[in-house]
Amino acid sequence: MFYLRVARGYRALDLLRWTLTSVASAIVAALLLRALGRAVSTPAPAPAGPALDRLLWCLPALAAVAYLAGAWARALPLQQPERMTGLVAAGVGPVRMRLLLAGEMALACAFGAVVALVGFLLLRAHVVDLVPGGRLDDALGTRGSLPAAGTVTLLALVPLFGGVAAAAAVRPSDVIPVDGSDQPQRRPTLRRIALAAGLPALGTLIVVTAVRVNAPEAAAVGWFVATTGIALAVPVLLYGAGQALAWGRPRATRLLAGRGLQAQAWRLGTPLAVLSVAAALGAVAWYQYADDPHRRLGPLPLVEACLVALCVLGALLTRLAELAGAHRAAYTPLRRMGSPTSVLQGSVALRTAAAGAVVLAAAAGAGLLAAAALSV
Repeated sequence: MFYLRVARGYRALDLLRWTLTSVASAIVAALLLRALGRAVSTPAPAPAGPALDRLLWCLPALAAVAYLAGAWARALPLQQPERMTGLVAAGVGPVRMRLLLAGEMALACAFGAVVALVGFLLLRAHVVDLVPGGRLDDALGTRGSLPAAGTVTLLALVPLFGGVAAAAAVRPSDVIPVDGSDQPQRRPTLRRIALAAGLPALGTLIVVTAVRVNAPEAAAVGWFVATTGIALAVPVLLYGAGQALAWGRPRATRLLAGRGLQAQAWRLGTPLAVLSVAAALGAVAWYQYADDPHRRLGPLPLVEACLVALCVLGALLTRLAELAGAHRAAYTPLRRMGSPTSVLQGSVALRTAAAGAVVLAAAAGAGLLAAAALSV
């Protein structure tokens, strides 16, 4: 009943967010059910390797939906502070607040999984014949009985991942939103700088060594280490780019752009790092498929790639909306003092260009390392 009461206060944006989460979860659940159907259609003496590979192919989409659920759960207290303040005044503590937000995201994911299951069962029973000729029989598992325990376990992964990601993304300090424009700038620590510089160098060394000795497993480990370091380096690079913009004796445009980018570095660094790695992996995968004429790119990899891209972009747009609200609050005194609009627009353009350069550099580094690792 609590979620029904909360739904009464939903705005159009909240309903759209809930619907998109359900749609993304339905797509992931359909991919999992397809993997299960393929495994059921395969004869019993067949090896379990192909079935495991199909399930592993679903992990990127599952992780993308969980990441999107976490980003939207964390954005809700910032976008609706009056609702969070009312719940806190009613006696809801930080732990219970996180559980409520996680339950909301898990409910949306569960609804999408149930919709996918209903569609899967209708197609399996041939109630709805979307593709005539029985070309979906292998994916639907019509040649064998569908295990109830395995189906429930697979579908439970979708709301479980979404709820856990939402609970982990919402920090206790996010329950009662504060004015982000007045928060002090956080400088990168020496430990963070050392990790941001050392992990990519170590991973690159491992990848280069693995390419020379023809060791695919070592190349994969090296790429993972280097990519982790690149993701950690994106906020540091954003802070450094902001410091470079404000270097010397800058004019008002460069000073606003530099200080704004330094203030945004930590909140904007994570979604930009995820965007860089996802873009690099997508480009390398596309190049691998396009370069090999014997591989035919079917619709499922494209569906999964589009789902991952939409989830990453949705999380990034959510974070940008949060930062835009903080900037409007910070720029209000400047507008009252009569600052020209061109100065504010110029600072936004410089800040966007600097962040784009950091994203391109990180994506290029991750892409080159992925291409080298896949060449082994």
